[in-house]
Amino acid sequence: MNRGSDRDWFHSKNIALLQCIIVLTTVVSSWAIALAKGHVQWWPIPMISHCGVYAPEKYVFSIGLVSAAFLMFLFIWIVETAGKIYSSRFTAWLLGFPCSIGLMVLAVCNCEEEPTLHYIGAIAYFVCFALWCLCCSFKEIGLERASVDKWVRIRKVLSVLITFFTFFMLYLFLVVKEKVNKGRIPVCEWSACFCAELYVGTFYFDLGDDYYIEQVKVDPEERKAAKKLAAMEEAF
Repeated sequence: MNRGSDRDWFHSKNIALLQCIIVLTTVVSSWAIALAKGHVQWWPIPMISHCGVYAPEKYVFSIGLVSAAFLMFLFIWIVETAGKIYSSRFTAWLLGFPCSIGLMVLAVCNCEEEPTLHYIGAIAYFVCFALWCLCCSFKEIGLERASVDKWVRIRKVLSVLITFFTFFMLYLFLVVKEKVNKGRIPVCEWSACFCAELYVGTFYFDLGDDYYIEQVKVDPEERKAAKKLAAMEEAF
């Protein structure tokens, strides 16, 4: 049995995969439960937010997306520190982290009970993530011809789709003031959500096995000895 500190490694790529799976599973499950309970209609397809209003789907919606927001924050940090061509502290703090905060806010604040906060969070999430994707893809333009990596091209296409669906949705909602029940706004929202998570999912393949999140396990007896030593040093 090893004593002292044992180092375990967790691939960073798994954070991207988990974030993608949790968001898609959460929104689809919430929609399915809301549909089964008669809280939403089959068509026109509801806004994603409307699938998290009533019990029991609201618990799935909130818990799932809060977990996803935490993973999004961690994912942005991984990308920022990966040393890749798209890594940037500026875009991470300007767009990436606000995106994860927006996801957290929309998950916690119900669109019926706290609509203002909910929609502020939703707009922050979609807009910041769309712009973050564009920034990453713009930095990868130089790799498109030189690299045979298909994920560069796929991310470029997805970033354009995310941006289109996001801003067309906002145009319909804020400028045209189109009714949600016409279906175009929810379709744009669902499309932007799926494209966004597919974009995140591509990093599972891009990061590969070269990047890790390190966890250090410290033996309890060693921890007690360290605390005792620190206390003795403070006493003297």
